[in-house]
Amino acid sequence: MNDKTSAAARAAANITERATPPKPVPRNWKPDPCLLTRREIKALIAENIG
Repeated sequence: MNDKTSAAARAAANITERATPPKPVPRNWKPDPCLLTRREIKALIAENIG
């Protein structure tokens, strides 16, 4: 390998080693309301499914 490729590989390895794992989601977490009505949600689902 050339120097650029090996340097990039070492840099990528260092980034993944330093990355912090995601925080666990609390058991009682609920998503924010999307402010859509049930009819609008059903229409979106029907449009995406076909």
